[in-house]
Amino acid sequence: MAANIDISALTMNPIEVDSIGEFIVEKTFSDPVLNSIHTVWTGITMKEQIVFAAQMGLTGIKDSTCTRPNSGAESVLTQKYWMPANIGDTLVHCQTDVNSLFKAYYSKIQKYTDLYDITGTDLEKFFSVMLTEAMAKSILRIAWLGDLNVAASGAAADGLILVANVKFYDQIDGFWAQIFDGVTAGDITHSTTKLAALNALTSTATQVVLAAGDSVAVFEEMWAKADSRLRGDDTAQFLCSREVFENYRQYLQGKGENFSIDYTMDGLPTLKWNGVNVVNMENIWDLRLRADFEQDSTNNAYILPNRVVLSTPANLPIGTLNESDMSELDVWYEKKERQSYSAFGYTLDAKVLEDYMIVVNY
Repeated sequence: MAANIDISALTMNPIEVDSIGEFIVEKTFSDPVLNSIHTVWTGITMKEQIVFAAQMGLTGIKDSTCTRPNSGAESVLTQKYWMPANIGDTLVHCQTDVNSLFKAYYSKIQKYTDLYDITGTDLEKFFSVMLTEAMAKSILRIAWLGDLNVAASGAAADGLILVANVKFYDQIDGFWAQIFDGVTAGDITHSTTKLAALNALTSTATQVVLAAGDSVAVFEEMWAKADSRLRGDDTAQFLCSREVFENYRQYLQGKGENFSIDYTMDGLPTLKWNGVNVVNMENIWDLRLRADFEQDSTNNAYILPNRVVLSTPANLPIGTLNESDMSELDVWYEKKERQSYSAFGYTLDAKVLEDYMIVVNY
């Protein structure tokens, strides 16, 4: 008799998922268990499995003999792996830096060592706040734009404007790198309505000019192409580049629709389309994509400036060993070097979990 769970697609030598509660079960419409999964997964380790259990398939056949009926239905298990990278940075502050950055500090100096040791001062708090904010931005930058194969642009190749910036993006394959691979493989649904033609233009001035109502056409086609399980998930949302979001806002305003822009806990502007959240990802995608990347080194156009992702928070998790690592700093003063140090470190990975739970347009 065939097994009811097919594990042939799993590699059993890494850290196996040994609890059925850790399975991510493929949903029929909207599984409340999956909806309870947080965006940030903690406690993940290198090569830890994420196991997906497909639905059992059709069951229920004629029962007309003494032998119990057996349809042969099975659940096929597939897998992905968390591959968290170690990420960190250290800022070093010497007397010269302090002098140029925070001259007001010198009005509070009481003794000679205060020229160098800023422990417990407002200046130390200032650096700590600034570094904490920068660390938070690094998490989202890497999670979305990370690419293990990132490189500088060329005459006929997109990439980074400055090769020196590779180190800020090559830690992991982020969501967009996974999306591009998934679309190429035919696993992720790719809509091209309105945006593909604009993205292909070679001038930054023309690439971001959407016609009135283009955003609505984008949402309509993506929604039509979405799997029924994605459309049936009440946490589904559109994540949009700025111009797509603004085009939709202008559409609502032009139609005289009553609307208000809400803000998420992260300060992301949000509208509604047929009850589905439309989120402005400008400060997560656009800011860095347009500052650090280019279509090629000849025309200097943007790389796919207009983008939309339809998915759920649970399908786009960020994983780390310890969530508190993302908000902790090490701060100390070294007497020998007469320098103050501020450092952070955390582990990070990002995963597009189930390909049927995402539709993209770019």
